[in-house]
Amino acid sequence: MIFSLGDKVKVSNPKGKAGYIWADREGEIIEVADTNYPYPYEVQFGPGNTLCFSAEELSPIAEAPESDPVNHPSHYTWLPNGIEVIDITKHFSFTLGNALKYIMRAGHKGNTLEDLKKAVWYLEHEIKAMEAAA
Repeated sequence: MIFSLGDKVKVSNPKGKAGYIWADREGEIIEVADTNYPYPYEVQFGPGNTLCFSAEELSPIAEAPESDPVNHPSHYTWLPNGIEVIDITKHFSFTLGNALKYIMRAGHKGNTLEDLKKAVWYLEHEIKAMEAAA
C-alpha cells in the first residue's frame, strides 16, 4: 500500500517480533521519502516523537464517518458491526423497546442516570399493564 502525507496510520507488527513497542500505536505520516528506501514513511506520534516505517508495518486508519443526527445519531450507532439500537428495539413492544433504547443509549448521550430512570419508568409501566391484564 502507498501512503500519503497526512494519512492517519496504525503501526502493526508484521514479523511478530516479541515486545515490539511500536505495535498498535497511531500517528500521522509527516514525510514520505523515496519508496525504494526500506522505511520511507515518517510517522509522528506526538510532538518530537517520530519514527520511520515500511509500508508493511503500517495500516490505514479509516476516518470516522460523520454523524447523521437525524437518521443515524451517534448515541444509537455505537454498537459493533453497524447494528443500530433501532434494529433491536423494533422487535419489542413500544414500552419495552423504549426501555431498551434508554438502557442502550445510557452513557452515550446526555445524562446517564436520567436515561436509566427513563428505562425504569417504561419497565414499571409495562409491568403495571401486564398485571392489570392478568
